[in-house]
Amino acid sequence: MSPQIIIIPDKQIEKLIEKKRVTAEELSKICGLSQKQIRRLVSDGINGAEVFEQRFEKALHYHFMRAIGKPLVQPRIWRFARCADPQKPYFWFQFPDTDWKKITIVPISDVQYGAAECDVKRLKEYVSWIVRNDNVFAFLNGDIVNNALPDSPGGSIFWDTIRPRNQVRDIIEILAPIAHKILFALPGNHEGRTIQRADIDPLFWVCDKLGIPYSDQPVFVDILWQGYRFNMYCFHGVSGSRTSGGKLNAAMRPIDWTEFTMFYVMGHVHDPMGNPVVRRCIVRDYDDRGKLKRLRVVDRDQYVIICAAWLEFWGGYGAKMGFSPPSQGATPCYLRKDGSYGTSE
Repeated sequence: MSPQIIIIPDKQIEKLIEKKRVTAEELSKICGLSQKQIRRLVSDGINGAEVFEQRFEKALHYHFMRAIGKPLVQPRIWRFARCADPQKPYFWFQFPDTDWKKITIVPISDVQYGAAECDVKRLKEYVSWIVRNDNVFAFLNGDIVNNALPDSPGGSIFWDTIRPRNQVRDIIEILAPIAHKILFALPGNHEGRTIQRADIDPLFWVCDKLGIPYSDQPVFVDILWQGYRFNMYCFHGVSGSRTSGGKLNAAMRPIDWTEFTMFYVMGHVHDPMGNPVVRRCIVRDYDDRGKLKRLRVVDRDQYVIICAAWLEFWGGYGAKMGFSPPSQGATPCYLRKDGSYGTSE
């Protein structure tokens, strides 16, 4: 029977990958491994990396490379279905009966991973927070990678710190721990750069690798839990406005042509908001046989949400163009077990 695989902390593995190659003595000093354990690395492997052994000037050296393969994705607790017509973006999510008081749905939008100003540290902390809280789930609302092209605005191809193909690889690795908690994803204008040029959406390949439901257009979403239906309309958005009012007007456009919807969620403008709009609705009550008993007129809140961006300011595109700093923070959607909902406690 083969011995159990050797486990080395991720920080130590990253250090070994950066060093390119190490001697057995250096490896022992960094990781505290015995000579016997070091000899096992080549045959048995290691968590998160591939190990290669080579002799240089009579001494054995070890090369550490990131492991290539499908990320480990945990099983979902929810079930998913989509409209049979693929051109109609309507998603259903059925959650199991749980003892939670609420479900929290957090949009992740405008990460622009690969841009110099992307706040990778804060993003990873947010992912860790989602991992730790069983009742917290997320969706991706576009511009997840920066995906700069030669004609992108502001010369940003020269400001990216990571080339586009590695942006996809890295964001898969970052999101893998919460892939089972990401309900769906849709692209933004940054992914649209290569969609327009070559019909290639980098976010599609992120979703394909992690098993995340994907839509190439805005989506209507129903979340079913505790017998209640919570609904959303999610879109990345388009707006060149620099004022809060102009941004909010852009986020409210779908209200003109949709039925009553609890949450409208837009990204793109990097200015988090959660503005309620009161709608007067007719409620129809039916008896056990499905016969209409009465009509009621009630006031219900619709929440118009603009997502935060995961961007720092100084050194980035916004600072260089003289824009105001992007707002920080998130605007989560709360779905409560009594059927109520909102964006704040």
